[in-house]
Amino acid sequence: MTNWRGPGATGGTTGQRLRIRPWRDPRLLFGLLLVLAATVLGGRLAASADDTVEYWSVRSQVAAGDTVTKDDLRPTRIRLSGDAAGNYVRIDEEFAAPLANLVWAQAAAPGSLVPKSALVTRSSTTRNQLPLSVTEGAAPADLERGDLVDVWVGPGPGDEPGRDAVRVLRSVRVLQTGGEAAAASGSLAQTVLVDLDESQLGRSVISTVAAGHVTLVRVS
Repeated sequence: MTNWRGPGATGGTTGQRLRIRPWRDPRLLFGLLLVLAATVLGGRLAASADDTVEYWSVRSQVAAGDTVTKDDLRPTRIRLSGDAAGNYVRIDEEFAAPLANLVWAQAAAPGSLVPKSALVTRSSTTRNQLPLSVTEGAAPADLERGDLVDVWVGPGPGDEPGRDAVRVLRSVRVLQTGGEAAAASGSLAQTVLVDLDESQLGRSVISTVAAGHVTLVRVS
């Protein structure tokens, strides 16, 4: 006669279950593999979705002829496609020269991306500064540095009537105004300094503005 010793005493099924290690459970291993695969796949999808590139943008208003400084620039992350991607300066690209030797070839507004054509070496551009004598009321009262103006010359008070005003310069940048100095001195005229490139400056321009009545029309 065999005595019954109870479940597990003979090493049966219940004993085998007790000896299974949790970390060897196939269901646990499969779950860990799923989590790992989802993490890797999510990281790759996020990386592929972020295909933006950092470009230089303008921090504050700059005018043509100004020296380029670090304070003028800030990085901006944006996605560009096609030809536009190659028209602007990326932050991982080298400048054509040290910043101290670069000038702005054109004006730029805050927040705008920096075109490659906007930064030129100082030796590659010839700029001229033309002083204009402007009487009271012949320019916007709030004219300031950086404004773009058209320069018109015509007959002034006391001149013979019948002559038409002519536009001698188009969209030139104001470098300096003498409005405050003129007001302080009581003068009826102020000297406005405008920026020109070599192609805009000619003998006829100088003689015309010197002999006529100058009026400035702000265009930007």
